Amino acid sequence: MSSPVIIDIFRNITDKASVNLGMSLNYMHGHPKEITDSLTEMTKNPKAAAGKYPLVALFQDFEEDKSGDFIKVKLQMIIAVLTSNKMKAPERYDASFRPFLYPIYDELIKVIPKSGYFNETTVKQVKHIKIDRLFWGRNGLYGNQGNVFNDYVDCIEIKNLSLNVKPIKC
Repeated sequence: MSSPVIIDIFRNITDKASVNLGMSLNYMHGHPKEITDSLTEMTKNPKAAAGKYPLVALFQDFEEDKSGDFIKVKLQMIIAVLTSNKMKAPERYDASFRPFLYPIYDELIKVIPKSGYFNETTVKQVKHIKIDRLFWGRNGLYGNQGNVFNDYVDCIEIKNLSLNVKPIKC
């Protein structure tokens, strides 16, 4: 038996959610700094820049516990959309969260158990912490002081996404 590659699994999950939603989702994985650098590079090409968002980003590094019948992972990811630094919280929910972030989040969480890659087979079994991040930035004394990415983004952060990955039968 071999191990499925987590980054490829989440590319497939994102692609399926994209089809189900009828919208193009940009999937990236890597260290947050690397993802930021890649997004900055995309900005230099107008055609590529148009496809930066909505973004689903799987953050690395993550551990794969292979001590049992399943590979246990605990993942961190975000779903991000471009926003304006001038909006207040109610405007962000109307412009970013309700029309884009919540539907993408809901679809990703539905696709995960249906994908067949995991022991979790229902949405209720997909354990995680969800955080609405309005103008996602670095935490300071009075809240977000700067952008984590070079763009102004609103996002949903998914922390501690605990999954049991099934081994692939050869």
